[in-house]
Amino acid sequence: MRSKADMTSFGTGALIAVVASIGVILVLTGSGLLRAELLSSAGVVLAVFGIYTIVFGITSKERFYYVLWGGVTLAVGLGLAASDVLNPVLVVGVILVFVAGVGAAAALRRRTS
Repeated sequence: MRSKADMTSFGTGALIAVVASIGVILVLTGSGLLRAELLSSAGVVLAVFGIYTIVFGITSKERFYYVLWGGVTLAVGLGLAASDVLNPVLVVGVILVFVAGVGAAAALRRRTS
């Protein structure tokens, strides 16, 4: 079970990561350096959130939970950001393989401990 302190620190950091990524997208778009599209921008924000969640999970007691959902969020974000290049079926396949791999690693870890 996640403690209240873990959730508070995760929520604060997640909010900072999301707001900062939206701010960077807006600054780059406003300066004319980037032509932001809604789908790509949402993908970048989700990818940044996924990376933050994975990094948080590595240092958390609930490593499995955060790394799993961070990986799924990262994959969805990259799929959205690169939707012009990547096939969505490929992204879903990668997510399923990732979830299976993390689940297998967790099962093996529990079996050996």
